[in-house]
Amino acid sequence: MNKRTALLCSILTTSVFLAAPSGNALANTAVNITVRQGARQTFQGFGASQTTNGGTRYANLAQSEKNTLQKLVCNDIQFKIVRLWFDPAQYASKPGEENISKFVDPFVSSEFISTALANGCNKLLLAPGKIPESMGPSGGGYIHNYQIKNYAALLANFIYKARQEYGVKIHATGVLNEPNDRPIKFSDEQWPIIIKNLRKELDNRGLKDVKIIGPELANADGIAVRVIKAIKQDPEAWKALDGISTHSYNMAATNAIANLIEGTDKEYWMTEAGTNGKENPGDALNAASAASRFLNDMNHRVTHWIWFIGHALADPKDDATRLIRYSRDPFRYDVFQKYYYFLQLSKTFDLGAVFRKSVSSLESNMTWTYGKKPRITVASAKNPDGSWGIAVSNFTDDRFEFVLPNGYKWSNTQGGYAAEDFSVTVFVEELAQASDKTMRMYRSNSNVNNIYIGNAIMRKGKVTIPNVKSLDLITLRSK
Repeated sequence: MNKRTALLCSILTTSVFLAAPSGNALANTAVNITVRQGARQTFQGFGASQTTNGGTRYANLAQSEKNTLQKLVCNDIQFKIVRLWFDPAQYASKPGEENISKFVDPFVSSEFISTALANGCNKLLLAPGKIPESMGPSGGGYIHNYQIKNYAALLANFIYKARQEYGVKIHATGVLNEPNDRPIKFSDEQWPIIIKNLRKELDNRGLKDVKIIGPELANADGIAVRVIKAIKQDPEAWKALDGISTHSYNMAATNAIANLIEGTDKEYWMTEAGTNGKENPGDALNAASAASRFLNDMNHRVTHWIWFIGHALADPKDDATRLIRYSRDPFRYDVFQKYYYFLQLSKTFDLGAVFRKSVSSLESNMTWTYGKKPRITVASAKNPDGSWGIAVSNFTDDRFEFVLPNGYKWSNTQGGYAAEDFSVTVFVEELAQASDKTMRMYRSNSNVNNIYIGNAIMRKGKVTIPNVKSLDLITLRSK
């Protein structure tokens, strides 16, 4: 099952079965969260991507409108990473020819990159989307072995030209976006080869500072584990790879993948998280899904976390992919509820926050993967200023489970559980001997946007949030 089909099962299918608010949901179920001692990964930033078509449409906006959109994402919610889509098959549509205009027009000439950088974004990630068909067998399959070096050179040439000719500094690059869904792809045995060749081609062009991440598979599943293991088993390829990467849809980061980088210097880039289909402002179901996946991923060693699209022209059939949709003539924009959840998270966990491992008495590792999703997901980190941040997401809703008129209990097997309220107690092991800490609490829910809801006192490392309601995001940060 691909990521989009899976997430449709998880989120969108449920919107067809609207039910009245639950009158019998369990109230204040007690959950105990233990934040285990020991620093893990350092959070290195949120981000959002832009497609080629989105960049082209962005070009039609007035400069003030461009600034407004980029400020909302790059500055206000601190999404510092920009993931730029790039189609190598268009760039090198014929062997021996390279046409950079397909990238320059939507991202450079449109001022998308310059305006993003001017408004606070500071890292550019390249997302190669397709291997040229001439490099593989007719009808699709694995890239020809003799073409692997040529593909590596193609990517390195592009990154070099973008820097030398247009001043666009790519900080990191993928190898191939969601490779198993492409007509031409890599076998397990070819993955170490392409990474080694790409590192060599980049270095030969003086691009030693460009990081390589991969394999950017659509799901953090057994296939991802297998491919990452294949790379890790080749010491030279593993050394050349700066970070592993997967996507966060129906199957987000898991222990199986996190364990592969435990004790290593590898980063973990979640280069795409998203939701598909229709959305209107105030949709807390999509927002809670996004927040829960972020917290899940922070519990599984992710260092960089990127939402699919930051802002784009409205599309009634697929607005859920965006944080912000806009329209023209006249210009206006709508901010979706997940934007406010991310605003709240960005004010809880600073760049450089060091996460700990959180485990739950209810659902152990709280892992977001195939099947029913965790009801409560919690993550905690120590910020660079010494403060502690805690975030709690309740992903329960009556649209996931209810009784039909004929008495049949309908349940979304890939969604969440019926609406339930919780009392969540968080114990931070490292603070067991610390003095009392005052923690400011904030909440987001349907059209409730990052509101202050009072203080909680942490005593001997323990704090209780007494009423975490359906689709709530509640965050705490010590003063």
